[in-house]
Amino acid sequence: MSSTFSTQASSYGTPSSPLSNLQHDYPSPSLPYASSSTAEKLAAGPAASAAATRIIAAAGQITSIVQKPFLFMSDASMMYTLPACLRLIEHLHIVEILRDAEDERQRLLSELRIIAELQSQSEPVNVDQSALAHPLRLLSTHHILREIAPDTFALTRVASLLDSGKSVADVFAKYKKYEDTSGIAAFVGLCTDELFKSAAYLTEAFTGVQLPLAPLGTFNLAFNTPVPFFECGREPGKSFRLERFSQAMIGTSGWEAPGAILTSFDWLSLPRGSTIVDVGGGIGSTTMILARAFGDMHFRFIIQDRPVVVGLGLDAWRAQCPEMLESGQVVFHDPNWHPAVYILRVVLHDWPDVRARHVLLNLRLASGPETRLIIADHVLPLACWTLDSVLAHLEGAHGTLAPAPLLPNLGKASATPFSMDIVMHIIFNGKERTLRELCALALSSGWRIARVTYSKGSHFGHLVCEPV
Repeated sequence: MSSTFSTQASSYGTPSSPLSNLQHDYPSPSLPYASSSTAEKLAAGPAASAAATRIIAAAGQITSIVQKPFLFMSDASMMYTLPACLRLIEHLHIVEILRDAEDERQRLLSELRIIAELQSQSEPVNVDQSALAHPLRLLSTHHILREIAPDTFALTRVASLLDSGKSVADVFAKYKKYEDTSGIAAFVGLCTDELFKSAAYLTEAFTGVQLPLAPLGTFNLAFNTPVPFFECGREPGKSFRLERFSQAMIGTSGWEAPGAILTSFDWLSLPRGSTIVDVGGGIGSTTMILARAFGDMHFRFIIQDRPVVVGLGLDAWRAQCPEMLESGQVVFHDPNWHPAVYILRVVLHDWPDVRARHVLLNLRLASGPETRLIIADHVLPLACWTLDSVLAHLEGAHGTLAPAPLLPNLGKASATPFSMDIVMHIIFNGKERTLRELCALALSSGWRIARVTYSKGSHFGHLVCEPV
């Protein structure tokens, strides 16, 4: 298959680039990901993204058909080895080591002695260098790394996302790896550490098996603690988990098209000086996008979260936008009634329906008739062909994403939100929801979903709600 795609008009009806008479190579799997490159911009365009999604869905479905059933089941049953190896290379900063190699593209495994040399600067790291080739080879088998010679490994476009951009010496400095990064390495660290370990107890949680000190859920079973997930980062010696989680939430911006929040709502329709409240907004990453984009509208932003997170948020804003804090344009934890807009980004999926309804009811009670609520979460598509009559007239709703014989939810190409659904159950007894479930939850709390928009090539949706 050729790696070249054309920017000429396709079956989607519109050219994916104004350079309509040129051809460009698809981004090379051997080169670092660079979002600003022409190839990456074209690959992220709507036509190329739609085509890639169909290819992924078809390839996954074909694999399930042509592979021997036992081998298919064996691969699925042992998939736990992949996150285990991912955690290893993230924890040992292998990506930074490979990137810092003298030729900047590869490094002999035997040269990983740099780890031992840095032991005096950090906690002891005991690495069997000959054994390390095996997990790296597994990752190469899954196209995350490349083995370019025996026991010789190099980065790929995919693995480059784990690169913090810092020197090897800097990433071995305690807990400083994730500062001022995209957050993707932090997200992978979170997924392959706390979440991965907790997932092993899913059956015990579903069947009611509990340990004496862990009555709450799967995470508590795995870590044998009665302390809720968000409180664990406050325990002595575990603050790095909270810091990593905060940075990981920045990394989740990859679920959305860049700046998707800017087009999810008609912000210019609001009166100048309107108040926007980011509920559970973490360190304020979403607010920062809006504040920078609509500075001339003089919006006032309020970011609400737990006190320990607010402290991290204040540090981030002082470093990046201190003038907004000083002017009062952006504040943390200031109670406000009847704002113009509430934002709930990746908040409701943390909670079961009863608790999520409580959150929405409280916001409804604090809203005026013109207040709008934006729910930003994954919206799970069904794996069967249907569009409920209750959703038929909802702007932006769709029944199927692909024609038969592909799964209507695009199967393998849609795996991330379904994995996140299980993750939410594991950590919080929460869940990702279907559009039908979100509509019912909103209505039971005094809100009506009026419109839903999706990020390109993603099931991450922005749902605009009106009070009822």
